[in-house]
Amino acid sequence: MSIPDSLRAFLQENRNQQQSHQYSLGESSRTPRLSTASSYHSLSHNLNNTNNNNNNSNSSSSSTSTLDRHTAKTLQKLVQRFIQPDPDDVQDQVHYDVVYEKCVRILASQPTPLILEDENNVANIIRRKLIRDPQDTSKASRFGHLYNKLTSQPVLRNKWAILYLLSLVSEVDDPSSAPSLSPTSGGSPLGLSNVSPQLQPTNSRPYDMQHDSTTTSRNTRRRLADDYDSENDRMLPPATQLEKAREAYQNSISNSGYEPVVPESALLRDLIFIFQGIDGQYIKFDTNTGEYAMDSQVNVPQPTKDLVYRLTEIGWLYRRIQTFIRPRCNDPSAGLVAQAFCFALQHELTDYYKLIAVLEAQIEKQTSGTFSVPNEHTLTLRRLLLWTRESSQRLRLMSVLVDVCKDQKGGALVSTMHNYTKHGDPFIQKYIRAMLEEVSKPFYEMLQRWIYEGELDDPYQEFFVACDPSVSEEELWQRKYTIRENMIPSFISSELAQKIFLIGKSLNFIRYSCQDDAFVVKDPNSFNTSHVPTFKYGDILAVERLIDLTYRETSNQLIDLLKHKYKLMDHLRALKRYLLLGQGDFIQYLMGTLGPGLNRPANTLFRHNLTGVLETAIRASNAQYDDPEILNRLDVRLLEVSANDLGWDVFTLDYHLDSPINTVFSPSAMHQYLRMFNFLWQLKRVEYTLTASWRRWSMASRDFASTPEMAQDLHQAQLCISHMVHFIYQLQHYYLFEVLECSWEKLDDYINNKCIDLDSIIEAHSQYLSEITEKGFLSGAKNQALSVRLDSLFEVILTYKSVLDNLYAFGSSSSHRDLEKLKRIRTKHKDMEKQFETQVHEFLDVLASYHDEDLRSLLTRLNYNGYYSSN
Repeated sequence: MSIPDSLRAFLQENRNQQQSHQYSLGESSRTPRLSTASSYHSLSHNLNNTNNNNNNSNSSSSSTSTLDRHTAKTLQKLVQRFIQPDPDDVQDQVHYDVVYEKCVRILASQPTPLILEDENNVANIIRRKLIRDPQDTSKASRFGHLYNKLTSQPVLRNKWAILYLLSLVSEVDDPSSAPSLSPTSGGSPLGLSNVSPQLQPTNSRPYDMQHDSTTTSRNTRRRLADDYDSENDRMLPPATQLEKAREAYQNSISNSGYEPVVPESALLRDLIFIFQGIDGQYIKFDTNTGEYAMDSQVNVPQPTKDLVYRLTEIGWLYRRIQTFIRPRCNDPSAGLVAQAFCFALQHELTDYYKLIAVLEAQIEKQTSGTFSVPNEHTLTLRRLLLWTRESSQRLRLMSVLVDVCKDQKGGALVSTMHNYTKHGDPFIQKYIRAMLEEVSKPFYEMLQRWIYEGELDDPYQEFFVACDPSVSEEELWQRKYTIRENMIPSFISSELAQKIFLIGKSLNFIRYSCQDDAFVVKDPNSFNTSHVPTFKYGDILAVERLIDLTYRETSNQLIDLLKHKYKLMDHLRALKRYLLLGQGDFIQYLMGTLGPGLNRPANTLFRHNLTGVLETAIRASNAQYDDPEILNRLDVRLLEVSANDLGWDVFTLDYHLDSPINTVFSPSAMHQYLRMFNFLWQLKRVEYTLTASWRRWSMASRDFASTPEMAQDLHQAQLCISHMVHFIYQLQHYYLFEVLECSWEKLDDYINNKCIDLDSIIEAHSQYLSEITEKGFLSGAKNQALSVRLDSLFEVILTYKSVLDNLYAFGSSSSHRDLEKLKRIRTKHKDMEKQFETQVHEFLDVLASYHDEDLRSLLTRLNYNGYYSSN
């Protein structure tokens, strides 16, 4: 908020022109020459009057001593020229001495100045004369330029005498208009009334050349001097007489009941107070309307009043800004960004205060009468409006920002201010950007500490990252930190905000979950920089580059820790091999060992027995070569037992994970692993059952070859088992290869080559689980029908196994065979075979309704020769 150029030029001119103006005696050399005869008679008449009033005069030598040598010598020559005494005539010599003595007395005893040495007034008189000249109106302008040059000459001291001489010379052709230079008038003592009215000093505001010369404010002193006539005060100094004349004039106005017009200087003084939010003498703030109002008793012309109201807008804007600043400046709850905003406003108001000080000094000069000649830089209401235009514009901008930011804080406040930088006016853009550099400093300091140290220094919830201290470190990555969407500045994109969020969260995860402080402590060296750069508003591209660099380095450090120190890929492979049944020899041995025991009721199982079997299976398979840390995490788990549950229904494998690796393997992810294990374990149980039945009936075909009535039953049983084995084997192949292996290849490739941060690993792992559960018919609305039919098929196969057991028992019986019992077995066998085919048909029909290539492939494998379609 700078001082206007016109005001600065005016102040410079005042410094060059400033000098004290004092009343002094008029010099004899400045008076016009008179003719010898007339001068002689006038001088003789005055000397005779003086001689009558002063009978006892001092000697010539004592009177002469009151004058300086040069003046006395000049006076002698002047008297000799007027009297021209005869050196031989004693009477002429006495007359010469008397005249000279009286002249000395007059010069030595003059109590008041003959002419007021007011340089400003003389210049105004000349300017008014030039303005009245209708032939050439440009003379006044030329005189103004010449007068400015004259005042800028420091060598010339008697500038008043030069101007006065020019004024008298211009009146040579009009003697009647010349001012009276007589020291007396009508025998009255010398005083203010003997001074020419044209040379009276004025105390009005500076003169404007375009105004008419009859303006009342210019003739105030002259009118007071003419109207005021007091014989008692004639001998007083002119300044005292003028003050008494003013008092008499004001008393006459008060007695007449006329309300005087408030001078412009008083309004200017009031406006200076208004600019500072203080009520003036005539202008006060109305709390009811929220506006400034002028006293109704004050007599002010309407145009002037309108101009004053336009200027009071500055004070109104200042009050609004101060109302915003005061309660927030020392209130910590307002937030650091809001306090920075108040500081920026205060900084802008500092320049505004400087302008007010300059204006107040100028008004003080004008009202005290010590200013130089009036010119185009003199302060008036209109010029005050012009000089405060830039300040008014800045105050309007600050008021708008105060209105829109009064309920905002932190990033929301910065974002609100940034939106105004999109204005089309370059001045507004530059102004708000400069202010935002200060306002956004606390925000950028929080940002810098967050991304370089992982520290969230946000006591008043102003940053767009929030922390929940009640969340444990076990859930640091998932729940401890969140994003406040409303606190993200509009100049920070969502992608950049997410990177900032992940940087700080990664640093805290490394520090607290991974127990690795080394990376956080040496963060400047980690980013290959000699120092931590400082962020600032307006350089968003540099900020983005630094954040991208920091994001990559932090994420890479975290991923390396998870992969190498905490063996992320080893844990993923272990889950695939053991919970997703990828370790074939281990699962086969476990199934063969646990199978007979799991056929018993679930409440007869004991966990320590199952754990022993698990350890035996590990030692008996290639699993024994795995990392002991991985094997120690593998365990047996029994689900909640329900009525009529067998061991198959409650047995499951479990894999223990702790921090920080459990961030990837969340409880929901482990639940999906458990669902897949139960499904695959059930599928493996059916395969185990069919395999055992196939071996048994392969032996039974030889054992029962001597029983002709069972030959057809043996053949039919082998065909049915063959169909079931084919269905289960193709289903297993689909799960283990087309679902699990293909999904695993995608996950392994992504983690090793494409992942960029921990969130991307979690997302890839989640996508992996979703894919295998969806393709495994365990999730999704469309897969519900397939899942139900698979459960029915598994139930039919397990029930069919009991029919085969009855048939085998019938054939193994050495006693008399009951043919009726055989018929019942055959009927049950045919029913189960028919149910199986029906269930397979329905399952294939549902598969045919899908357009997925993997399911189409499964459909082709199950019905490769069209057997089920022909039936």
